[in-house]
Amino acid sequence: MKHAPPIIQGIRLVSTRELPDRFRTLFSFPLFNAIQSKTFPVIYHRADNVVLSAPTGSGKTVIMELAICKLVSDLKDSHFKVVYLAPTKSLCSERFRDWRAKFAPLDLKCAELTGDTDHFQIRNVQQASIIITTPEKWDSMTRKWKDHMKLMQLIKLVLIDEVHILKEARGAILEAVISRMKSVNSNVRFVALSATVPNSEDIASWLGKDPTNQHLPAHRERFGEEFRPVTLQKFVYGYQANGNDFAFDKVCETK
Repeated sequence: MKHAPPIIQGIRLVSTRELPDRFRTLFSFPLFNAIQSKTFPVIYHRADNVVLSAPTGSGKTVIMELAICKLVSDLKDSHFKVVYLAPTKSLCSERFRDWRAKFAPLDLKCAELTGDTDHFQIRNVQQASIIITTPEKWDSMTRKWKDHMKLMQLIKLVLIDEVHILKEARGAILEAVISRMKSVNSNVRFVALSATVPNSEDIASWLGKDPTNQHLPAHRERFGEEFRPVTLQKFVYGYQANGNDFAFDKVCETK
C-alpha cells in the first residue's frame, strides 16, 4: 500500500517521481518541499510567467531548475537558450559551477558572462544553452540587439534572481533589460524570484501572464516567514543614554 505524501503547512508535498526519469536524477531528494510543491503545477505544467517571493534558503533554485526542465520537455531540440540574471558576479559564478555539473547529463552547456568575461567566453555563449550573467553585462550585450538577433530569438526563458534590486539604484538597468527582452522576443517566459520583494503584485502586472496575455498579471506566489527553514529569532537590546546624543550614537554603532 502506497503512503500518501505528507502535508506541510497545508500543502501536500509533490514527489520527484512526478518528473520523467531524465529530470528526476537532477534532484537528490524524494519530495519537493512545501514552497516547491505549491509552485510545481504552474512552474512545470504551465508556461505562465511567475513571480515568487520566499525566504532565503527555502529552495527557490529548484524552482528555476524545474522551469528549465519544463522548457526542455516542451522543445524537442536543443535550439534554445536560457538566460539567468543575478546581481553579483559571485552569485553568477556559484550558479555556473552548480549548473554546469547538474545539467551536463541533459547535454545543456552553461556559459558565464560577467564583467570578467573575455572574448573566448563570449564565443562560448553562442554554443551554450544556459547563459549566466549580470543585468549590467546583459545590458551591454543586448543594447546592440540587432547584431545579436539570432541569439535573441533563441531565448525562451529568463530567470531573474534577486528581482528586488528593481527598487535599488541598479534597478533601472534590470528594468531596461527585461523590457528589451519583452519587446525583441515575443515568445519568452519570465520567472522572477526574491526573498525580500515588497511589491510582487506590481512586478506580476508588469511582466504579464504570458506573451499573448500581457493585460493579465503573472502568476504570483508569496510565502511568509513561517516557510523559513530555520526560524529567525529577534532580540531588542536597550542601552541607556548618557545625555550626549553623539556619544550615544557612537555606542550604538559599536554594538
